[in-house]
Amino acid sequence: MKKIINYILCLILVVCVSCDASLLDIQNENTLSTGVFWKTEADIEAGVISIYGMFYRQGTWTRNIYTQMIGMADEGVSYAGWTELNEYTKFIFTNYNFGETNVKIWREHYVAIFRANQVLDNIENITFANDTHKQDLIGQAKFMRAFYYFYLTMLWDNVPLVLQTSSAADRPMQATQEEVLTQVEEDLKDAVSKLPPTRDANNTARPTKGAAYGLLAKAYAQHHKWEEAKECLEWLIDGEGKSHYDLVADWESNFSNHTENNREALYEIHFSLVNRVGFDQTDNYLDPNAQLGTQIEMNAAPPGIGWNNIEARRWLVDYFKREKTTDGKYDPRLFHTLWYDGASSDFPEYPDQLIYGAPWNSDWGNRVFIRKYSTDAMPLYYWNDNNFRSLRYADMLLLYAEALNELSGTPPAKAIECVNRVRNRVNLPNIQNSTYYNGTQITGNKDAFREHLKIERALELAMECVRWIDLKRWGINNEATLNELKARDSDFNNFIIGKSIRMPIPQSEVDNNPNLNQNDKY
Repeated sequence: MKKIINYILCLILVVCVSCDASLLDIQNENTLSTGVFWKTEADIEAGVISIYGMFYRQGTWTRNIYTQMIGMADEGVSYAGWTELNEYTKFIFTNYNFGETNVKIWREHYVAIFRANQVLDNIENITFANDTHKQDLIGQAKFMRAFYYFYLTMLWDNVPLVLQTSSAADRPMQATQEEVLTQVEEDLKDAVSKLPPTRDANNTARPTKGAAYGLLAKAYAQHHKWEEAKECLEWLIDGEGKSHYDLVADWESNFSNHTENNREALYEIHFSLVNRVGFDQTDNYLDPNAQLGTQIEMNAAPPGIGWNNIEARRWLVDYFKREKTTDGKYDPRLFHTLWYDGASSDFPEYPDQLIYGAPWNSDWGNRVFIRKYSTDAMPLYYWNDNNFRSLRYADMLLLYAEALNELSGTPPAKAIECVNRVRNRVNLPNIQNSTYYNGTQITGNKDAFREHLKIERALELAMECVRWIDLKRWGINNEATLNELKARDSDFNNFIIGKSIRMPIPQSEVDNNPNLNQNDKY
């Protein structure tokens, strides 16, 4: 009898448990799920911070994107010992699943977008004590989503446009570059309306209205929406932004870890050495002690000192030296941008010719290394804490000049003024008075002014992940332009019109998503 009663009791217990499925939903105490998260204002704030956390990944702004963006442009070249790494900068894409570049950059940009989508999908369900704070967080999430989509489409053109929290089962549709840029513009217009014009000292890593206007202007320019770009740039240069931004007196201050968040910075990606931990934190997305530094310096340091994954083309040195300052010296931007044999004789006014803690090595011959964003750390450490100036006022001035020129029959006075502000800061004469570039001819002709802006931007913004974006805006897909690029950078001998303007999508993504097609000619 006792056995039967025990059997019945067990059966009743099983039935009761099976009838209440909720008893099986046991919360893992070691992690958080969406079922218990996204309940409070603090959860949203944490979600926004997690988007910023994606800056510290090898596929975003810790390392690899610098190699790819600089290497594909005519300003950079890679002689990295890792063959696939240097071939990817030379338009030789053999392995579409190359993890170090193609897979990591794609994956980690989409993780950042996923995090932004989570914030945007959940924020309206939560009551905020202060609606201004809520709107600010929406603006930040939209800025960040736009930021990551902007770079995705600059590299791949045609990418899935995911605007809601996704799951592993989703098969998102592919969008064209035009569609992606349109969404970037929509996100940034909303961010402009929600972000504050300034931040206090504790929040300088968060975007402002000026940052949103700056990125929006760049998106419009890529879209050749010159009138819309001009309106954004007017706010920055002639409108309210005029009281917040300006060129700093010392050009090199824009690239030092001792002079961060100055008036020239519209948006900086902040790095820190607060966690001096291991070499590679890439795949551990939940580690609260993850590395928050950047490897931009180690990545560019010469062989024997660093990894030497990316360096500069020699034509930049020659272009810098074509025109001297009003006091007969070489352009100081050359000294602070590039390191090359001969710098000591070109710049006797700079007694310290060391870089990365070392003098020039005669074995390096005619090669040119990147000085910009180097620090005074000796010996060189894997990481540094030098903020990356993602959006800079000088870029906006030159872009404003470009937009005004495109909208006019001849270069307007305001466009010439913007160029001169950039030139005068480093003691170059007004473009009208330039003897080398025949300034009078340049300032009187729309096409000549456009071509000269390409030089001004190359010198002012070298090694800042801007040149590839510029080349795409100006157009590479024609023989005449391609021949000019080949003359400066032999990597363009591998460039195939209609193909190489974009990278191949990771093949694993194409294989797993029937709505995703590999880019043309791959």
